[in-house]
Amino acid sequence: MDAPRPGKTRVTNVSLRTETLEAIRARAGKQGVSSYIEEAAQRQLQREAVDEYIAAAEAEHSPVDQAEVAVRAERIRAHHTALRGDVPAADAA
Repeated sequence: MDAPRPGKTRVTNVSLRTETLEAIRARAGKQGVSSYIEEAAQRQLQREAVDEYIAAAEAEHSPVDQAEVAVRAERIRAHHTALRGDVPAADAA
């Protein structure tokens, strides 16, 4: 049996499309539908909190330059590739 979730719980009714509920039941297994939906709702709340944090940071400091993010991400990938000794996909052929 799974460990009980911390905190108080309250019963509520939620309407879901039949296909959605069937998919949840198929994936939830022993965990149960309520636990599955609880975890999904918690993840969504976390995503929304992160989105709000980013929006506030961008309002204060200006939006992130996506081109700069891409450049820095590529530098990080190249660094890790060099450390592992991997051959970049474009060079392997």
